[in-house]
Amino acid sequence: MNHHLRIHFALLATLALLCGCNGGKVEVRGMVKVDGQPLEEGSISLEPADGQGPTTGGMIQAGKYELVGEAAAVPGEKIVRIVGLRKTGKMVPAGPPAPKGTLIAELVQCVPPNYNDKSSLRVDVVPGKANQHDFNLDSRAGAGGEAKGG
Repeated sequence: MNHHLRIHFALLATLALLCGCNGGKVEVRGMVKVDGQPLEEGSISLEPADGQGPTTGGMIQAGKYELVGEAAAVPGEKIVRIVGLRKTGKMVPAGPPAPKGTLIAELVQCVPPNYNDKSSLRVDVVPGKANQHDFNLDSRAGAGGEAKGG
C-alpha cells in the first residue's frame, strides 16, 4: 500500500474514532450516590452549559445510569441535573387508574434542588471515548454540603 493511502486510512480511522458511529455522540455512564448510598431510583440529564445543542438523559436504577445509543451525549461542558427518589418504608394508596385499595411504596425526593432545579453540577463530556462520571451527593447540600462528581 502506498504512503498516501496509508495516511488516508489513518485519517479515516481517527475521524471514525473521534466521531463514533452515533453522529459524534459518546456514551456516558456512572454511579450516583446520596449520603454514600446508591440512589434507588431517579433520572439524570445533561444539558449543554452554553445552551447550544441537545439535552440528553436517562434513568438511574440502583445507583447506575447509562446514556448510550440515542441517549448518548454530544461532547462538551454539561450542566447535570439529578432527580432522585427513595422509599420511605410506608405504603400509600396508588390512586387511579389502580383498583381501589391498591397500595404502593411511598417515594420521596431525596436530592436537593442544587443538584436538579438549581444545579451546580458540571461535567466535561470528552469526545472519542466512553465517559465515566460518578456523583456523590450530600442530601444536606442546601445546608452547606456539596457534591463530588467527575
